[in-house]
Amino acid sequence: MDSIWLNFFLFLSIYALIIFLFNAGMRRLLNVKRKQIFSYHHLNETHKKVDWTIRMAFVVLIIAGVFFHISNPDSIGKVWYLETHILVFGFILLSESVRAVFEKKHSDNPNDYKFTLAQLTFLTATLLLFFTTGFFGIFT
Repeated sequence: MDSIWLNFFLFLSIYALIIFLFNAGMRRLLNVKRKQIFSYHHLNETHKKVDWTIRMAFVVLIIAGVFFHISNPDSIGKVWYLETHILVFGFILLSESVRAVFEKKHSDNPNDYKFTLAQLTFLTATLLLFFTTGFFGIFT
């Protein structure tokens, strides 16, 4: 029991370090300023409205997915695209893609959108790698 928690925190720490190093390297390479973590950094009012629309749509989808899976407890009735982790992954993908489009059109620094796309590509590649390999067998 203790080793699974140790593996979990070790995995999370190493992954956080890899993301930090990737972001630092890309910021230096593209000459992009560091953004605040967990902030609502909207470029204009349109971006703010689109972002909040996406957020609310995914909240509704997650709630609908939870109710759907509660009402269908057997694994036959489960729908993969209403699984919470799939919805969160889709939310991140869509939200960051919209951010990149707005950064390309409205940002002062022309490299902001490149950094956002690099982050999104790195996150997508690593998460897909982790899920397809079963987290490299660390938790089995």
